[in-house]
Amino acid sequence: MGHVVNGRVPGHVKDCCDLQSSMSHRAISGTLVFIMRLLVKGCAGWIGRATILSTLILASISNYACHCPWCGPQTEQMRVLDGAQLPEDQGWLVSTNVVAPLDVVTNGSMLTLNTIGVRGDIDELSKNNAFMWFYRKIPFDFKSGFSIEFTLQVHRVEQPHNLFDSGIMFYGSIDTSAGTFAEGPRSHMIFFDEDAIGWGDETGKFSMNTTDTFHTYTLKVENKRFAKVYVDGTLVLQRNDWVGIPRIGFGDMTNDDGVNGKFSIGDIMVTGKRD
Repeated sequence: MGHVVNGRVPGHVKDCCDLQSSMSHRAISGTLVFIMRLLVKGCAGWIGRATILSTLILASISNYACHCPWCGPQTEQMRVLDGAQLPEDQGWLVSTNVVAPLDVVTNGSMLTLNTIGVRGDIDELSKNNAFMWFYRKIPFDFKSGFSIEFTLQVHRVEQPHNLFDSGIMFYGSIDTSAGTFAEGPRSHMIFFDEDAIGWGDETGKFSMNTTDTFHTYTLKVENKRFAKVYVDGTLVLQRNDWVGIPRIGFGDMTNDDGVNGKFSIGDIMVTGKRD
């Protein structure tokens, strides 16, 4: 899948802003050289020289600003999960039937979550039906477009996913209400098995080894409804019916008996426009 550096595969998925930024630097450098030649030749007075300098530099920056469909001057990147800290210490809420303490730990850079062998529903101790997933609201406009990147490694899946349920999942858009396991759209959930990932409604699936190492997963949504998932920079999943809800989640979102998992996840970065 590519060489992983610090949990991420460099140089694969690039926003257009990366290219535009590079072009801007080259344009500004060229402009400065041109202006210096004018100054040496004495083509303007000192006041005129300053005016020319300011105008041309601003024009260069403006001409090479990012004009992609969902990026722009307001686009920001925000780290919404720090793998060095527990989710609840960072403003994440948890939906679970597990009695505390939860099996969630950090090694200083990655979080590891587990529901295998963890009993849920204290009144039904014979059942291995634990669920535990974290969610939080993101202050970005998820209707227009956004990008989410995170690293994840599956350690073990007790039982593979089933339709709309998974022991390890990531929600890039989720509604929630009290007293339920997970709300919709469950179709948008990305499930993680040991040998594949895919959409929650099983309209798309990509076979891969999710346990061999940390892989970088990128979810991009463009033009309000077109969602794409990349693994280490390679496009693997698509759908055109995305529903943008500015809340994300991850973990074990089902109380189905035996549908549990153990995985590690690193920082989660969200790029988009402020709501």
